Amino acid sequence: MDPAIPDVERQVALLLRLADRNRRRSRRLAGTLERSAYLALGRLVDDGPAGINEIADHLRLDASTVTRQVLQMEEAGYVSRGRDENDGRRSVIAATPVGRTALEATRRARADVYAAVLAEWDPSDLDVLARSLTRLNASLDASLDASARSVGQD
Repeated sequence: MDPAIPDVERQVALLLRLADRNRRRSRRLAGTLERSAYLALGRLVDDGPAGINEIADHLRLDASTVTRQVLQMEEAGYVSRGRDENDGRRSVIAATPVGRTALEATRRARADVYAAVLAEWDPSDLDVLARSLTRLNASLDASLDASARSVGQD
């Protein structure tokens, strides 16, 4: 094992903890979307309306979890549920104008927070960080997919 791996693990754990603390304590983030709504709405706004299973696959969550999240977002007016034009039995979830506005406000607030936190970083370091985090997320996702496949083969 590479000797840096334990440090990477600790730093990721700390990052998750600090990001959560920042979310709960930052006045700039007060009134913004919770992470689950933020990620689901982001999927719907960026890629268009989708079914529960598509959202669940994108977020790497169980469909029952996403169903509960969608119900909460419906109650808040962030999404609407309609019928698939090709399959009337299938529900399709779409972001509403209220949801789009809430997502944009949350994206802006989160970007402002990170801009302040990273204000003294060199732009090339920010680029390296963004690429490294993207790569880490892709590796984590691929690792989980590989684990799920190997469990299914047992």
